[in-house]
Amino acid sequence: MAEEPRIEDSVDAVLDALPCSVTLPAGAGKTELIAATVAEAARRGGTSLVLTHTHAGVDVLRRRMQKFGVAKDQVVVRTIDAWSYDLIAHFPDLAGLVVPMVPDWSKSSYYHRAATHAADAKAVVRMLRASYTHLFIDEYQDCLIGQHNLVLALAEALPTAVFGDPLQSLFNFGRNQPVDWESDIIPNFPKVDVEYRPRRWDPDHQYLGAWLVAIRDNLLRGIPIDLASAPASWVQRHDPRTFVGTCYGALRREGTVAVLGQFRPDCVNAASALKGTYSVMEAIDEKIPMTLATIIDEEDGAATAKAVTDFAVACSIGLATHIPVAKRRQLGEGRSFSTRNDDLKPAYEAVLQVRNDPTPATVQTALELLRKLPGVTVHCSEAWNEIKTSVTVAETDGCTVVEALSRTRNYSRAIGRRPTAGVVSRPLLVKGLEYDHVVILNPERYSAQELYVALTRGSKSVTVISEAAILPVAKMAST
Repeated sequence: MAEEPRIEDSVDAVLDALPCSVTLPAGAGKTELIAATVAEAARRGGTSLVLTHTHAGVDVLRRRMQKFGVAKDQVVVRTIDAWSYDLIAHFPDLAGLVVPMVPDWSKSSYYHRAATHAADAKAVVRMLRASYTHLFIDEYQDCLIGQHNLVLALAEALPTAVFGDPLQSLFNFGRNQPVDWESDIIPNFPKVDVEYRPRRWDPDHQYLGAWLVAIRDNLLRGIPIDLASAPASWVQRHDPRTFVGTCYGALRREGTVAVLGQFRPDCVNAASALKGTYSVMEAIDEKIPMTLATIIDEEDGAATAKAVTDFAVACSIGLATHIPVAKRRQLGEGRSFSTRNDDLKPAYEAVLQVRNDPTPATVQTALELLRKLPGVTVHCSEAWNEIKTSVTVAETDGCTVVEALSRTRNYSRAIGRRPTAGVVSRPLLVKGLEYDHVVILNPERYSAQELYVALTRGSKSVTVISEAAILPVAKMAST
């Protein structure tokens, strides 16, 4: 086993260098270092504010604080967005914004700006200094510019350290403006070096961990990766269905399995080909359920009935044979929609009831009966359950389905994801998570950051399916 670096030395290096930044590879003990640093700050009589990006990350950090014996009154662990919202709620005049009772996370960028205004105020600075002695931010590569500006304001009041890894930055899409590690972070939080080793792969897979550290240089410098002699498994792609047998085989291994595609259609198609043995992990703000929720709230019966059946077909295997495209088109046009098959009649009648009376209650009944049809398996279970829960909440509480979906998602953010033995997902959604085994589809299409995150999710095995054993240069996604 590799020699264990003294975490006490790393903690001292961080606390002596404030303000500073720490870059650590995936699986190299970043959470452990943050918790140990908070524990040392507490031992010295301090109280720390620790911010991260997800509720799952909050949960991991809190549990690690308990391991180090940090008392609850010596640390506050929150998401950046939730902490921003609370700051605005307490100081609306200083923030220049009044927030609703329930956060609207589609307006998070406004929350960041308003919280920054409040953090600049002398009264808030005094409050921060009276409440905390240190500020630590985890997963800093995920900060958008608005969040970074807030942290800069907070760092004026509190000694601050930020922790992250630019090779795990995946928010380089759409209108997002993620931080750049070299131009945004280093000038404000100078780098401090600490010793580390890849702990995630202890004790039986250290060769895999060492290889994953070694290929960081390849990814950062644009060098191809040779899988032929790697401790990862390489499977040559002979045809578009090569992955099917590999993924079925992975389910026979002990532990959790993640199959990774690049985009949602990749994941849905793979899960469909795998006959529902894997479920699709959805983004917490996936647009498809929200689109359906809006249709249920606003459209007429024909449009709602067609949208519900289209959604059900897209989320499942086997349903398309019971309700083919032509019948769904007839349904949306208000024309005849019937069947002679007695097994199908209850579901058809439930869908017709949606067309006649498009309410959350009729949608709920239709989804229940559609799922029970012979040979139907739902593989997009997260999206399906979001809609099922939301129409139930809307019916019970008398709110719109869109409002109910927002509540459902806020609850999911708070409690985190349910563990699933086999999932199909994307690097963006599994970053920060760990599985026993990972199967990577189409790695040739990944950015360097996507590829690195994908490769480092498996603690026991990594299987890469590609046309050649040498992966072509993966380009860094631009920030």
